[in-house]
Amino acid sequence: MARGMAMMLLLLWAHGAVAAESLESLALKVYRGTDGQSIEVVTLAPREASEVVLRLQGTDSEQDGLSVRGKARDTGRGIDYVVRHRGADWVLLSQRAGDYEAFVPGKPSFRVKFSQEATDKASASEVLSAHLLQRESGRIAAFEKKAWPHLEKKYTARAAEAMAALRKACGTSPTFTFDWKTFDDAVMAELDVWAACAPLAMRARARCAALKDVTVLTCRFGPALAFERGADALIFTTTRGGAAEGPAFLNGRLK
Repeated sequence: MARGMAMMLLLLWAHGAVAAESLESLALKVYRGTDGQSIEVVTLAPREASEVVLRLQGTDSEQDGLSVRGKARDTGRGIDYVVRHRGADWVLLSQRAGDYEAFVPGKPSFRVKFSQEATDKASASEVLSAHLLQRESGRIAAFEKKAWPHLEKKYTARAAEAMAALRKACGTSPTFTFDWKTFDDAVMAELDVWAACAPLAMRARARCAALKDVTVLTCRFGPALAFERGADALIFTTTRGGAAEGPAFLNGRLK
């Protein structure tokens, strides 16, 4: 009962977000593979924008259930449905001479065929609702953003050094984590992420009493500075100006 009510509220929120953003579906088609895979393709208004939302199901991959926005591109030889993955264009579904082939990251490609029966049963609003919910949760951002293993390793090492200094000063041993999905490709390429996040570690070290019962410090990126205190966590939302503005901002909140 509670789960059903929660799902209903989420769907109501998502439908409201669809309306607010004017995501209007013009058409829905479902394509099915021979091993239970399906790809639902929702064409968005206006048609001349060639924008679509594609949802993957039954692919036996971590992308199962993904509902991602993309473009339908006329190649002159057919249509490519292109999305953003790992910071680059990725052809998720390709049509050539009436044949459709799907390319799901991490899986072998497979053929699909249009299914009128499945299309009649599918709902474009559910696909769009799933897309908005996944964008809100960060799943879309995680799928689209480029991998930055070297930078993530470097910033994680600097955070570990800061936590060692904090343990020495305060006698506590929280860990430091980055909410990587919130740091988009432009931010990773242009910003010293550790410098933007460091105020949380630095001010916490100066305010040891604020660390009582805290096991994790988390830094995420957002449009404005913010601070949250959970049951066992301190969460700092930094910005491009976080390195300069973060210390004063946190001083009044780490008490």
